[in-house]
Amino acid sequence: MPDIPTTPETAPDTTPDATLDTPTEAASAAPMVAGVPAPRPEPSVADTARLLAEHFPALFGAGVIKPIKLRIQADIHQRAPGVFTKKALSLFLQRHTTGTAYLRALVAEGATRTDLDGLPAGDIAAEHREAAGVELARRRAIVEARKQAGREAARASRHDARPQRPTAPPRPSHQAEVTQAATPATDARRPATRGARSVPPGTSDRPDRAPRPSKPGQAPRRPHKPQPEQTPARAHEQAPVKTPALSLTPEQAAEAEARHRRALLLRSFEQSPLSKANFGALKGLSEAALDALLTLARQERGSR
Repeated sequence: MPDIPTTPETAPDTTPDATLDTPTEAASAAPMVAGVPAPRPEPSVADTARLLAEHFPALFGAGVIKPIKLRIQADIHQRAPGVFTKKALSLFLQRHTTGTAYLRALVAEGATRTDLDGLPAGDIAAEHREAAGVELARRRAIVEARKQAGREAARASRHDARPQRPTAPPRPSHQAEVTQAATPATDARRPATRGARSVPPGTSDRPDRAPRPSKPGQAPRRPHKPQPEQTPARAHEQAPVKTPALSLTPEQAAEAEARHRRALLLRSFEQSPLSKANFGALKGLSEAALDALLTLARQERGSR
């Protein structure tokens, strides 16, 4: 690749007045007398990304996401002296290397670090891959918790918008069962005849017959007063009151989901006949990462 010409530092423009009462000519001549140029404003992250794509398209071109060689800033300053400031490069690399696409590139199978010319520049350390995998899992849990919270909120809104159905009156058979259960025990012991009508004592079931006289010396029978029917309680009074479920914030839902996943991992490990190394390889985790997750899951199980 041909050498990149050095970009000379351009002379800054005149600085604005320091105070309102100071003459403009004196303020403009002050930096020239002192011989100190005004500080150049730091470029934005977008401007730094555009300049890197122009100078090193093999590593920072549009749509190019590759693991970056370690200590790449020294190579950039050597290949393009004076083009980038240390602060601007640090801000860009911090945002670039913490993006989800870059983390996926780190954990990709067979991935290696790349230099400014797009050539392999060393393997990726195991701890860097593990850290990227843990961070990706955490972000997936947060996204899934937000989706679940959105689904629950939509379901709750549909339930609230649904019109309430009117309470249906009790069926005749149910009314008869309730009435029969509510009658006194003395009336229940009397044998009932199918088709017979209930006639109070001392009265006649036929209007053309007079009531039977009572025996001599026996007090006249008092007419039987029918017991008032007891109606069943209303359905809305018997039904239990449902308390609304407490909604969780996305952070609380993500933490609960992470605890649940760790509990499932610990249960699966305790029931698995595999060794720790094989179990970790099956789950895509190293022994160190697996030990950390199992220890945290045991602590959480003991605190319940």
